[in-house]
Amino acid sequence: MADVKGQCFLTFKHFVESAAANPNLTETDLRYITDKGITKLLKECINDAASKASEVSVFPKYCDKKTKKLEFDAFFGDYMLELAAVLIQNKKKLTKRPELSDAEVVTMADGLREQIAAKHNLKTKAAPVDATTARLTDTSKYTGTHKERFDESGKGKGMAGREDLVSTSGYVQGYKNEGAYDKK
Repeated sequence: MADVKGQCFLTFKHFVESAAANPNLTETDLRYITDKGITKLLKECINDAASKASEVSVFPKYCDKKTKKLEFDAFFGDYMLELAAVLIQNKKKLTKRPELSDAEVVTMADGLREQIAAKHNLKTKAAPVDATTARLTDTSKYTGTHKERFDESGKGKGMAGREDLVSTSGYVQGYKNEGAYDKK
């Protein structure tokens, strides 16, 4: 069970990162998932029905009311039991939700945890780049003043590439022997 919990946490962290607007998350931030993240996690790891059931009745019950985020320990514990109970209720078309301590609910929750743990080695998918985007973002093909904004490796120069830096040395622009007058 400890191995399943560790693998579930890796999957959980992956979806926290993929749903976050800020890429610089601390270890504390990685323990909390938003509604958007939990929806993605359940769709990819379990199925769409689990995602919809969570969104409607389970996530609002277990998330923090102020931050609207769910902590990992609550997710791995009571949240999974409640989700299993809702899925059983929907599958069997029961009018009343089964108890969380029911053997069928516990078995299904363990199965859901194992499905999530199985996806622990997910990698973030790189966005596909089509030919037009690749051509337009290739800095080696830039000409004119746009060419001056990037160095040889294609990295932007920042303000130095956008501003004309004025030389205040006293020499005109095309003079090549700058500084040679005083060397006699």
